[in-house]
Amino acid sequence: MRSEEEVDAILLAAGFSRRFGTANKLLVPFRGKPLARHTLDLVSSLGSFRRIFFITAAAAVQALAEGLPVTVIQNDRPEQGQRESIRVGVSASQGAYYMFFPCDQPLLEADTVRSLLDLRRPGCIVQPAFNGIPSTPVLFSAAFRDELLSLAQGGHPRDIKARHPEAVITAVIPEGSSLRDIDDPEMLKALRS
Repeated sequence: MRSEEEVDAILLAAGFSRRFGTANKLLVPFRGKPLARHTLDLVSSLGSFRRIFFITAAAAVQALAEGLPVTVIQNDRPEQGQRESIRVGVSASQGAYYMFFPCDQPLLEADTVRSLLDLRRPGCIVQPAFNGIPSTPVLFSAAFRDELLSLAQGGHPRDIKARHPEAVITAVIPEGSSLRDIDDPEMLKALRS
């Protein structure tokens, strides 16, 4: 039987990163280690999660989780987009909450993650925002399990947030750099400097 407080982390690392070009951006070095390893290390170090699921499609990315207390799950249909990684992660989880982490936010801070976890309530969706712009990671109550499992082709968790605005709790983050993600080489260059 699960506790009503337990949160599972679902790390999304199976995308094609088309805007990044030919390189798999999750393997690109940033401050001494591959980009995805920053998220893996942060989430693993927090001790806040019942289980950590690392959803990936590439063997080289999967290898980044070696030695960490995570469950690696192969996404065999990455061409289906992020919704397939979400479906795979939620299917594996028995948590009362799911917290979705993209693996391209290398400056994400433990305090930001903890502030989101502290806001969780049954039936909620918790998101961070800076200057009024929502970001990730995002926490969903298991009340949304069926909707997360049945996202349509091209669907995204933000569609669920739009259908349930009354459930959304926003944590205002005072400094936005920790939420910055890396979508293309120019963003990576800007963060490196």
